Amino acid sequence: MNYSLYFHIPFCKKRCPYCDFNTNTGKESLIPEYIDGLIEEFRIVSKHISKSSIHSIYFGGGTPSLVPVSEFERLLKAIEKQSLIQEKCEISLEANPESVNLSYLRDLHALGFNRISFGAQSTNATDLARLGRTHTVEETLSAVEFARRAGFTNINLDLINNLPWQDLESWKASLGRAVALAPEHLSVYSLIIEQGTPFYEWHQRGLIAPQDEDLGADMFEFTMDYLEQAGYEHYEISNWAKKDPNKPYRCVHNLQYWMSQPYFGLGAGAHGFVDGSRTENVGPIDSYLQLITGVCKYYGNFPFTPVAVNVHKVDRMTRMKDFMWLALRLVKDGVSLSRFEKEFGLSALQVFQEPIDALVHLELLEWHGGKEINLKLTRRGVMVANQVFMRFI
Repeated sequence: MNYSLYFHIPFCKKRCPYCDFNTNTGKESLIPEYIDGLIEEFRIVSKHISKSSIHSIYFGGGTPSLVPVSEFERLLKAIEKQSLIQEKCEISLEANPESVNLSYLRDLHALGFNRISFGAQSTNATDLARLGRTHTVEETLSAVEFARRAGFTNINLDLINNLPWQDLESWKASLGRAVALAPEHLSVYSLIIEQGTPFYEWHQRGLIAPQDEDLGADMFEFTMDYLEQAGYEHYEISNWAKKDPNKPYRCVHNLQYWMSQPYFGLGAGAHGFVDGSRTENVGPIDSYLQLITGVCKYYGNFPFTPVAVNVHKVDRMTRMKDFMWLALRLVKDGVSLSRFEKEFGLSALQVFQEPIDALVHLELLEWHGGKEINLKLTRRGVMVANQVFMRFI
């Protein structure tokens, strides 16, 4: 079985007003100690990982590109020492465009990082200012150029649309400028105003307008059509990969989530899914460091660790439901009936006959034949995907 590692890096120079992730500002001095903690946490969980079974490692945040290369080197050497990494392991780093330079990216690439994801969010200067981003459009252009010169051949750009002030023409222009940079992968998300963020407070006070659902749908439809014409495969609700018969550019790490495969979540606030259990680590950095340095204390049986605050065994019915809606996010592949039966010993039709028949009748799901029979979203179903997923949840 293949495993994935997710390392959460919760450091940021500035917290964006729309962000509700577990991040901290002004604590960069703790980075070396935090890497020590990640190495120790990995040492604990590595006992439960088979040799040469890690096929993806992902550093998310926060702003992982605030971590010096020397610290990443310490961590990767600790992983390599256990002989757990596969030869063609995908190693990804999230980065803010303004936080990298050519030297940094060259050193990362030499260390073994082979995929980089830039949080561009927009190629419109007004959008960036209103989103509270600390980079400019020019810095995004430079970051992509530096990554190319450093040897990266797998670059992702994160983009956000359906912004409260945004119209369709503005989004078209922003997306077009991003595509002109020829990234191998694009992740496009519709803004969600999350409770507890400054955006939510401003929204409640009427300082930013409510989001227009119809406009959001228009943006999504345009994005699907435009990226198809530009040579990208729409393989997941929010993700597009460059079409290349010789090299796949789908994100290996994220596919692990959508295919309900096991992944270890390491670091403050990280979530994982291992041995049929969902795990959640303590969120505050100080608490994480305090707990991980007290490893001599009893912390229970795996997947419990010193930093786990919640370990929940997922029952069989919930796993089947999760399998369905997560796989349906894969708009090209959908739910593999043979994979479902192999995993659970039952046919998906036995368990979910009623919602499947109803959604096929509504033309929101369709059967895709061939050697492998799959159930997938129709284009209409993609447009109302959350409503489809709710039928299985």
